[in-house]
Amino acid sequence: MAAEDSRYRQSSQYRLWSFTPSDLVAVREKTNALARTHISNRLRASEPPVDPLPYFLTPAEEHTLLTHFTFELLRAATFCQLPTDIQATAAIFLRRFYVTNSIMTYPPQELLKTCLFFGCKAEGYFMRLQKIVDTFPKTTGEMVLAAEYVLCQGIRFAFDVRHPFRALEGTVMELRRQADLDDDRINQAHRKTREILKFSPLVTDVYFHYTPSQIMFAALAIVDEGLVQRILRNACAGQGEEAKDKVWETIRDCKTMLEKEPPQKMTNYGSDKDNMRALKALREKLTKCRDPDRADLVALQKARREQAMQKPKAKTSLKTDEEVFGSRVGDERESKRRKVAPDGGDIFGPPL
Repeated sequence: MAAEDSRYRQSSQYRLWSFTPSDLVAVREKTNALARTHISNRLRASEPPVDPLPYFLTPAEEHTLLTHFTFELLRAATFCQLPTDIQATAAIFLRRFYVTNSIMTYPPQELLKTCLFFGCKAEGYFMRLQKIVDTFPKTTGEMVLAAEYVLCQGIRFAFDVRHPFRALEGTVMELRRQADLDDDRINQAHRKTREILKFSPLVTDVYFHYTPSQIMFAALAIVDEGLVQRILRNACAGQGEEAKDKVWETIRDCKTMLEKEPPQKMTNYGSDKDNMRALKALREKLTKCRDPDRADLVALQKARREQAMQKPKAKTSLKTDEEVFGSRVGDERESKRRKVAPDGGDIFGPPL
């Protein structure tokens, strides 16, 4: 157990993308404030200047839109028939990116396409770029690839995402070893827990707060709390009730977060008219307050390339051997030439 914990603490997921709830809120508020400042300066400096400035999204509104676009990503991934791990990786890439980048700065409807394509790369799954292009209307391959480097920077080049699916399979194997547990109960818990893990953790912040095994136990507790208590009782045998209660408290907090986004929401997506009207209003507000310099990622990439090509390159003059090693180098070469071919004759001798 200790060795497994130490390995997880060395992962980029723990070192770079683990936050307490208060820290995550603070980072998002800072990201929102910086975006408002930068966009305000650009709008005032535009021709003609924008006055008055538009109303900007609040951190809470940005989070609502992020959840909405995560829904859209998962729907597109399901339509593309991508494996579960790739769907989860792409969703986490999107949510990580918008921790330190504002939705007002980079368009999420473009980033989610790049996250899908790059998620396939990160998981070693081959997918043709044209398949992504065909999935989304009015999309070109250039538009998908334009945000790749921006995405890599935003997720801090941390391409390894630890998911709770393997932990679930290990737990099910352990439960099957218990002779007094019914197989139908275990199979039903396995199926329902997996359905939860395919959706609820991806549209909440549990990946930022909890380990994969804690997320798995929380999802299993929603389905069958008795099985979780059985596993904890066996795992904490000899450590006392205090250790078991401490672990259970963490699992319970994670469970509370997962219960806010049940898998049924994905099935009934779009049926809540009030919610869809609110999302439509937020998307219209986003259109008015987004960064004008980064709304078109293809144009931004071309401008950066042209700027890099226009930078003057330092001219390097080639020096002769005599200038580098001294004047004696040329003299030594000439003396060797005279020894090999005296009087300028053929070094191989006269003709036969």
